[in-house]
Amino acid sequence: MRNRMLLALIVACGVGARHVDGQKGKIPARPRAAAIADTNDARAYLSYGIEEFDQDADASASAFYWASRLDPTLGDAFYGYRSAEIMRLPSLRREYFNTRGNAAPSKEMLRLDSLYLRAVITSPFLYRRLDRRMFTRWWREALERSVRESGGNLSAIGPAEIRTYMEQTMLESDVATRAWLAYSDGRFEDALKSYADAMKGTKYKAFYRTERGRIFGMRHEADSAIAEFKLAIDELTKRDEKKVVVLYNSKAVLEHSIAVLLEGRGDPTGAREAYGRALQEDLSYWPAHLRLGLVALTEKDTAAALAELALATEVAPLEPSLRHMYGITLASAGRREEALEQLRKAAELEPYWAQPYVAIGNLLEKENPSAAVEAYQRFLARAARNAPLRRDVEDRMAGLKPQ
Repeated sequence: MRNRMLLALIVACGVGARHVDGQKGKIPARPRAAAIADTNDARAYLSYGIEEFDQDADASASAFYWASRLDPTLGDAFYGYRSAEIMRLPSLRREYFNTRGNAAPSKEMLRLDSLYLRAVITSPFLYRRLDRRMFTRWWREALERSVRESGGNLSAIGPAEIRTYMEQTMLESDVATRAWLAYSDGRFEDALKSYADAMKGTKYKAFYRTERGRIFGMRHEADSAIAEFKLAIDELTKRDEKKVVVLYNSKAVLEHSIAVLLEGRGDPTGAREAYGRALQEDLSYWPAHLRLGLVALTEKDTAAALAELALATEVAPLEPSLRHMYGITLASAGRREEALEQLRKAAELEPYWAQPYVAIGNLLEKENPSAAVEAYQRFLARAARNAPLRRDVEDRMAGLKPQ
């Protein structure tokens, strides 16, 4: 299990720098102004990806991909890209809905798992709003197969027939599937109840407890979420390590989720302990080092923060958002040259991301105003029109230019 997690984290931490289409090694075409009003706005790409999800999975996947390039801290972009890839490729849908959890994942599914792992470690309680739409596509395909096999007429399948088929399928589904559908529809209370019912009929409850924990976390019910995650971890600890466990439900990820909840509850000591347990589970789990560094920063312990961020960077040298955070922290400690090195590396790893250029410009203003102006210009060329820092950067740049 530990080797699989390390492999997935290596893939995930390289997403920003080498995030290419898994089919042919090509970068997806970037949607242009005709589809996206502001082609520097990651959230505009997110919206477009959701809009095109059912009708044009290729366009949707491209939009989510570019959202993740423009902002590598956006967990929804990685989740969306993974979901659109499943919508795009029938082979992945078959694996996802037919064999999930019963066998080791294929190379392609491992790639997609790494995208979702990246989404979860960025946003542990993101809402998987596209799950139902993936399942609807799968249901429709199942209906079409059934009609073809019976010699029926596919053209006779209209919205009413599809709806009837889906309703009947839902009634016949097992309780765990009904729980997942309730979650996908935003009926969280029904989902919690159905997952609780599903646990009554199985020896292995960790998956259902994890899903309940994530729902409780979304609802800001920290105590209930933490209780579910701890019970899931206890079960995973007792189970055979050879049993297939999807990467984003590992013990390290669950401890990370607990720690985030404890941070939000104002319990830095408990959060540090949980992040420490995540690292005991897997020393390669760099998000725990990152979060430990951020906890230390909130407590004004810059030395501890820098130590943790340095460790994280050693484990994940290709992660642009980590380099960015490390650079900002070095700058706050007065270590200007080291900070510039990290920030420039962040910009190199993800050349479409605007954010590193703000800090680079700040650090260059006194010693090299012309280089600072150049950095600010690079920010403006990459930043969304509504970026919060745009006005401030324009003002600072104006103050540096010769009058």
